[in-house]
Parts: sequence; structure tokens; C-alpha cells
Amino acid sequence: MTYNVFARASPENKIRIVKALQAQGQVASMTGDGVNDAPALKAADMGVAMGKEGTDVAREAAEMILADDNFATIIVAVREGRVVWDNLRKVLMVNTPINNAQGLSVLFGLILRVNNSQLILTGIQVLYCNLICAVTLGFVTAVEPAEDGIMDVPPRRVGKRLIGRYLFLRIALGTVALVCATVGGTAWAENVFKADGLSQAQYVDFVRSQASNTLTFGACFVTLSARFSYNSSLHPRLFTGNKYAWYSVAIVTVLQVAITYIPGLNTVIFQMGPMKAFQWGIVALLGVATFIIMECEKAVRRGLKGQGVDTDDTGYGFMDTPPEIDGDMALPKGASHLKLTELKD
Repeated sequence: MTYNVFARASPENKIRIVKALQAQGQVASMTGDGVNDAPALKAADMGVAMGKEGTDVAREAAEMILADDNFATIIVAVREGRVVWDNLRKVLMVNTPINNAQGLSVLFGLILRVNNSQLILTGIQVLYCNLICAVTLGFVTAVEPAEDGIMDVPPRRVGKRLIGRYLFLRIALGTVALVCATVGGTAWAENVFKADGLSQAQYVDFVRSQASNTLTFGACFVTLSARFSYNSSLHPRLFTGNKYAWYSVAIVTVLQVAITYIPGLNTVIFQMGPMKAFQWGIVALLGVATFIIMECEKAVRRGLKGQGVDTDDTGYGFMDTPPEIDGDMALPKGASHLKLTELKD
């Protein structure tokens, strides 16, 4: 990595440069337009041929064709690729904790004997929560615009997985926060009803309403926090950039109110009772608590990153597959028809 500029490079020189970069674990991209560029275009991780002035041989050897022959377009493409990668991770950050919490809330509700060992969430409630959260909350993070500083992040290494160590920890933290909020809020409401002298048969539907709304609105708060990987959501930026995030929250709110209060729909289909005022207070309190927990985690990661810790998971972890270094300097397969001489040792 001592030299950065090479002039009047032959086809042999170009392919050696590409192979040398790959041997250092770098992602090598090659741009070219002529027949002599084809071997290096083929060998590179991303060969980019010129669409207007490039030869047919160069375009066939490349993985991507630059339609306007403008190098600035490559930067735009790299930026868009990073946005897609980040948003895929955000979708996982939203959907995975919510899906985990749906089953684990029922499990720990039974273990802790909440609601007198009856299910705190019925099957139809779990299916409804899974559907409505996946369709609304899960999709909005896929259309998030690029975050500030996205082009300042080092390139992702070959073999990196979507889920790294820190994303795994974030998912685990989100799962624990949602489960604790759902089970804790349900137990809290149950104790209030018991203190008022209600029997289990009288308050069971109200307790299930508490569990359903606490989980669903907690998922909304997780989504709002997950919109930004590093930047704080406790900022006016939360209300701008992606209007669909707020549309989805509004849709979820309307549907939750509907299944909670519409007669017949609540008691017959979802086995829920109309919530009392104090129950909405519990939902709001635990939702905000979940949001703050997720924001504190981001603040800790920002602090660790400032100290030089690899919170971006740029290094290889136990979930990654490091590539095998290919030290072969021969012409790539498929280049023989170009009638180029073999590389000299």
C-alpha cells in the first residue's frame, strides 16, 4: 500500500495491482473501457466498464456498466448500496425483537404465573401483532434516507454478515426490554384489579388488553429508535426524513384502539376488554422506558466508538466468513480469448 498512482500500466500490471489489493484483504474495484482492461475487470471484486465509450469485451468482463461514463456516478451507487445495507440491518433490528417478544412474553407470563397462569396473549392476538407490526413498522425502516456520515464509515469487509456482534446485542436488548415491559405491565395491571376486588374472570380480558397494547406500542417505540443506527432519536430529526414512519405509527394506533374498544371485535374475536385510563398510563410509561433504554444503548456505543472500539463490526467476528486469499497472479478464467500474453513470474 506504498504507492497510490500507476502510469502507463500494462494488462499484466493492472491485474497484479488488483491481486495485490485482494491479498491485503481489500475490496478491489477496476474501471476500464478497452480490451486490455478486461483481465483486470474480470479479476476485480467489482469490475466497472464504460457504457458509452467502452468496448464490448470490457462490458462483458465487468459486473457493472457505467451508463453515463461519469465516475461521480460510482460514488452515488456506493452511497445507495450503503443505505440499502444499513436499512436491512434496521429492518432486522425492528422485526426480530418484536417477533421474539411475542412468544417470550407468553412463556414468561406462564412461568411467572401472571394472569393466574392463563395466557396473557391469545393466539389471535399474537398473530395480529405479528401481522400488523411486520406490515407497518417492519417496512418503514427499509425506506429510511441515508444517515449523516454514511460515507465516512470504512468499507465493509468481504464475508461480513448482516448481523454482527453489536447488532446481535441490540436485538437481544430490544427483546428483553419488550418482554419485561409486556409481562411487567400486565402484572402491574393485574395487581391493580385485584386490589379493587375484581375476580380473575372479571379482569382477564382487561389484562390481555394490557399485554397486547403494551407490546404493540412498545414495538412502535423500538421502531422510532431503530430509525437511526448511531444518531440519537431524541432530536428533531425524529420527526423528519421519513413520513412513512409516522404514518405507520398512526395506523397501528387506530387499529389498536379499534380492537380494544369496538364491541364484539374486542371481546369475541380478540378476547380483550376496553382499557381503563390507568392502563393507558402504564402503556405510555413502559413505552417511553423502552425507548430510553434503546437510546442509552446507542449513547454507550457512541462513547465506545469515540474511544476507538470497533462498534461498527468492521473486523471479523464469530458470525463472519473471512475470504480465502488468492495469491494466484495468472490471468482470470475467461480471458484467454483476448489473446493476451501470459503473465511473467
